[in-house]
Amino acid sequence: MKRPAFVACSRPALEAAEYAKEQSKFDQFHLAIFKTYWEEGKNIGLTSILRDIAEKCGLDGDELEHRLNARRYTEKIEEQNEEARSLGINGVPAYIVGGYLVEGAQPYEIFQRAIRSKPF
Repeated sequence: MKRPAFVACSRPALEAAEYAKEQSKFDQFHLAIFKTYWEEGKNIGLTSILRDIAEKCGLDGDELEHRLNARRYTEKIEEQNEEARSLGINGVPAYIVGGYLVEGAQPYEIFQRAIRSKPF
C-alpha cells in the first residue's frame, strides 16, 4: 500500500461501484478500485481510469461512462452520505463495531477494544 501524491475525488468511483453492484460485479470492482488507487497510485476520480477498471472486471465501459455522465447514481450516493451523517460519520474509513463508531485510520488495538465493547 502506497499513499498516492494526491487525494482523488472518490465520488465518481462510488457512483461507478453502484453500477458494478447492479451488474453483480461489485466485489471484483471494489477490489480493483482499491488496488488502482493504493497500489498503482492512479486517480480513481477520472472516468477514463474507471472505464479501464470496469472493462478489466468484465463490465461495459461505454455503459458505465454513459451512466456517470448522466449522473444516474448521484441521488443514491447523496442518500448514503446523508445516512452516514445521521449516524455521526464525518470521515472515512468509518466502522461501527460493537456499538462504537471508529473513524479514520486507527491502530488494531482500537478495533480490539471496540469488539470487546470496552469504552475508549
